[in-house]
Amino acid sequence: MLIKDNLRLFLEQLGESAEYYRRDINSITVMAVSKTRSIEEIREAESAGLGIFGENRVDEALEKFSPLDAQQFPLYLIGHLQSNKVAKIGARFKGVHSVDSLKLAHRLSRQRETLKAPLEILLQVNTSGEETKSGFKDVEELKDAAAEIAQLPFIQLRGLMTMAPFVNDEKVVRSCFSSCREWAEKIGEYLIDEPVLSMGMSSDFRWAVAEGSTMLRIGTSLFGGRV
Repeated sequence: MLIKDNLRLFLEQLGESAEYYRRDINSITVMAVSKTRSIEEIREAESAGLGIFGENRVDEALEKFSPLDAQQFPLYLIGHLQSNKVAKIGARFKGVHSVDSLKLAHRLSRQRETLKAPLEILLQVNTSGEETKSGFKDVEELKDAAAEIAQLPFIQLRGLMTMAPFVNDEKVVRSCFSSCREWAEKIGEYLIDEPVLSMGMSSDFRWAVAEGSTMLRIGTSLFGGRV
């Protein structure tokens, strides 16, 4: 099935969920997660109407997106960013949605000063408590970090990102998403504009919509299973 057909079906499902949970579908952005996908698939996704793209690895992302127009194909990093990769973020990335420490935010700010260009960031929070996941685990630590990050030059703090456990348990998954929403409310004074809540993927987006997600990271539902 073509990506445009997958997108149409997904938007129908999203519309049904938004209506059920009394959400405005226009308040929810769909990010195309294009990791492992070819440049041809990315072009097809953009032609289908997808407006922003998320990648997990810096090097892979740059290889694919450097030839593509940055305005037409806005690129965000959603995977873990190692300190030694910060310099590679450069101007091609519009944002980093996986900032999991104050130290990393400072590194990004220093790197961005050389470009004199703003970088959008989301702070990653670990609301599931899983040791295998990165992110802030304590809301007080998050608040202190947000207050400091909000003062950094060329850094635009937009909101939070989280990942729920890969379990088919509505109560567990929604608890992670609701905690993310509550934590975002506690740092609202440090955010630029309304908070961005990046939570929900192909497998759990309905529960994310129920808990207030404003950005869904969708891969499989758009591109199909990886081969």
